Amino acid sequence: MSVFTDLFPGIFRRRTAENAPTAAVSASVTTGGGSDNEPVVVWEAANLMEAHVVKARLESEGIPALIRGEALAAIYGLTAGNLAAAKVLTPAPLADKAIAILSGEEVEIETIEEPLVEEDGFARRKSSVG
Repeated sequence: MSVFTDLFPGIFRRRTAENAPTAAVSASVTTGGGSDNEPVVVWEAANLMEAHVVKARLESEGIPALIRGEALAAIYGLTAGNLAAAKVLTPAPLADKAIAILSGEEVEIETIEEPLVEEDGFARRKSSVG
């Protein structure tokens, strides 16, 4: 074992207060990002079923989401009460868009209106005239 200690100098040295890394430095290195991309709660659901519906709605709009809830709710199939509650989270930059979608605010959808064509006394769209 002593042969390998020369290959890794300092690995078997005791840590002291002066050479130990601080918690803030090690946390910033290990988390992989800043707080600007942290998950934010956008919906508090009464149960897991509601949370999955909300998650699917957000993912259909291209917003990644995850569900945080108690494990007991899934194990025992709870649908009411504090243990059944779940939260839907999205990345912080997309939280405003997610809340707008979930609150039912109008999302701008571009539609092209075709002119009406009158034929046989009926007004129809150009694409339906055959």
